[in-house]
Order: sequence, then C-alpha cells, then structure tokens
Amino acid sequence: MASLRLRVGQFSHRGRRRANNEDWLGRFQPEDPERLSDKGSLFLVADGMGGHQSGELASRLAVDQVIRHYVDAPGADVGRALRRAIGMANAALYSQSRRGSETGVGRDWGTTMVAAVVRGADLWIANVGDSRAYLLRGGRLRQLTEDHVLGPDSGLGLHVITRALGRKPGVEVDIFPPLRLRTGDRILLCSDGLTSPLPDERIQALAGRYPPQEAAEALVRAANERGGPDNVSVVIVEVVAAQSAGPQVAPEWLVGVVESLIRMLPAGVRESPTWVLILALMLAVLVIVGLGFVLGLAVL
Repeated sequence: MASLRLRVGQFSHRGRRRANNEDWLGRFQPEDPERLSDKGSLFLVADGMGGHQSGELASRLAVDQVIRHYVDAPGADVGRALRRAIGMANAALYSQSRRGSETGVGRDWGTTMVAAVVRGADLWIANVGDSRAYLLRGGRLRQLTEDHVLGPDSGLGLHVITRALGRKPGVEVDIFPPLRLRTGDRILLCSDGLTSPLPDERIQALAGRYPPQEAAEALVRAANERGGPDNVSVVIVEVVAAQSAGPQVAPEWLVGVVESLIRMLPAGVRESPTWVLILALMLAVLVIVGLGFVLGLAVL
C-alpha cells in the first residue's frame, strides 16, 4: 500500500485567561512499515472540562485510551476502529466519574475529542464536541467536522456543548467518509480556543503561510493576541509527498547513467529535433537493460 510522507507541527498553550491548560494532544506514528500500513498515523486533540485538574486529567486519559484501543483494534476498518476506541475512552472516563463522588477525581469532568487517521493516501476524521478538523487544500480552508453545540440562539444564551466524553454511559461519535489526500494538503486539528477568537479567514492565512510547526505556533500566538480566552491547541499535518513501497519506476542510478549518456552524445544530436533526442534516449535505455540481462545470464 502506498504511503504518504508527512510533516507534523503541534503547539498548545493555556491562553491568557485560564490558570492551567486542560487541552491534551496525542500522536501515534508507527515506524514499522507493516504496522504503518495496517494502522496508519493517528493524531488527536482533546479539550478537557471540569476545572482545576479534572479537565486536564480527562483530556489526557481520553487521548491515552483512544490511542491504546485504536492500536489494539482488530481488523482493517479504520472508521470502526476509531468509533470503538473513542467509545472505550468514554466508558473509562464515565466509570471514573461515577467513582468521583467518593474520590473527588473526575466527578464533573468531560472532554471533547477530534481525531485524524492518515493511512495510505486516505484521511479519516472523527469528532465529539466542538474541537474541529479542517482541510487546507490549494490555499482554501474547509471545515470537515460539525460542532456539537447549542449557540446563543438556542435560548440558553450560552455556548453549550451537547456531546462530550465522560458525561454519559455511551457517546455518539461522528465518523466521516474517508478523503483522498494530495501532495500539499494540510490537515488542521484544533480546540475551540483557536476558533472562538479567530475567523476561518485568519486561520486559513496563517495555516498555509509557514512550515507546520511554525504555523501551529503562529495560530496559537494569534489567538492569544485576540485575548486568549481559552486554552488553545493546534496540530498541523502536511502531506509532503507520496512514497511507494514498491520499486521506483526510474531509479536514481538509472537517471544518472542516462544523463551521462546524454552528455556523451555529439552536440549535433543533443541540439537536434526532439524526436531524434527521444530516440537516442530510448536506445540508451535499451542498451542498459540489455547489458543487465546479459550480466544476469552470465551469473546464472
């Protein structure tokens, strides 16, 4: 299976109005080619709720649980594995919250979650809550997720999250159909500490202006410059280039040989019409292949 070479940047900050950072970032990028082909690369952003240390613990536990259960999930269905992993994370948080009345840990906690998996040239997105995933392609930003919130127009007058991990025994997870990625695409995952103070136009401009790590830091800095009302976290994954697990169509050594042969051709041939040059190149390649065949027979 063809894979993609990725460049990743990430940054998280508590913002200017919060005493601590309740966001948590996670990443699973296996180095083993077989495991990478099977599971792909997983990226996560969780935005904890609960105040004091509860929100931070909830987001960290959720990220750890999702990575663990995604990696251990049987089968090759990425969407099913993501749904199962997030469901298991929810169960772990909810179980802890039920014990929180006795221990005081996790009693009122919860967390949002947005996840991205890149396997081969395909992208899967999952989310619960109002942490978002975007795709930046050709300089244009497109939101891939839907926020699970009731806004000011709901009559409550507040930004109310309608789905979160750890609040109920079960959780509904949005899993989106896979997208085919292209070289140059950027995936952006973020908590609402980025999207609340910054419009999409500003996010679009900064997300594509710098290398991924610098872009992530620039986005967080811009959110803080607009007041930094909340913890803010950003992950940017850039598709640098496709890389194939099979042999290259034109190995570097062959390209070098052909270039050397071109330099050896008389100037009159190199400056002749295109069809003559192409014919000469084809003859050079045939000679190389023929020599390889003869040498192979000699070895046998």
